[in-house]
Amino acid sequence: MNERVVRFTTRELSMRTIDDFEQFFSQVHGCACTLYFFGRHLSSVSGTAQQRAVRLGSAPDRSRKHFPHQELMRKREAAAVRDLVSKGQAHGILVYADGDPVGWCHFGRVDELPVPSEESDPDTIYARLDTTEWVINCFTTRMDHRRQGVATRALNAAVAAIKKRGGGWIEAVPMAFPHDDPTLRKLRRTFRWRSPQVAEYLRDNWPTKELPAIGEVSACLNSTRTMGHMGNMSMFEKAGFTAIQRDDYRSATDPYHRGDFIVMRRHV
Repeated sequence: MNERVVRFTTRELSMRTIDDFEQFFSQVHGCACTLYFFGRHLSSVSGTAQQRAVRLGSAPDRSRKHFPHQELMRKREAAAVRDLVSKGQAHGILVYADGDPVGWCHFGRVDELPVPSEESDPDTIYARLDTTEWVINCFTTRMDHRRQGVATRALNAAVAAIKKRGGGWIEAVPMAFPHDDPTLRKLRRTFRWRSPQVAEYLRDNWPTKELPAIGEVSACLNSTRTMGHMGNMSMFEKAGFTAIQRDDYRSATDPYHRGDFIVMRRHV
């Protein structure tokens, strides 16, 4: 029996696709990229779980998949992004599988990010190099469509969209390479993250590789369920990006947490 062939397409974020954007982020975990649009996550409702329940009018109920605070935050995030789109201040790519939104990629001009607001952080958290004009920050894929090339399609569409807008130097900071390690996750559950057992395991077992002109880099813990939203270095290499340097901002050399990220660039 032949498997059904899925038809993937891409569209840019706009007022015509904002409903699809909201539909997509109602089905996945994430902040609707408010972290990259504004420089930080939107502020949550303060207080304990009980105090939140009083303010929101109901308490969480896992049996009914009812999470009032999460639902409120999603509405706030969607409204914030919709406002940016209406002003032409938000860019991104939606990936569709047979017309259903299943993937997302955020990109933007360095001089546009973060959008000024009372919740912004300095824009230095974005571009690492002074000549960078565009940044590609985030990929999200719906769980049932992972490992089907969704992020790669989004990346290629983002590069094409940037070129259409005049191009320039594009920068991204993906993982050096992913590594799925059930043993490490088990050790962290059993002995806590910052335990001697975890540090010893990472020291003796964590994979590394040599990158030309950069040196030794460590893997980032990753799986199909915890897909790193920055993407993988190999994906960017296939899209014509070049590795420039190890990223000191995101990379971790803590004895209890290892993982390197690589600054990559392409000019279009």
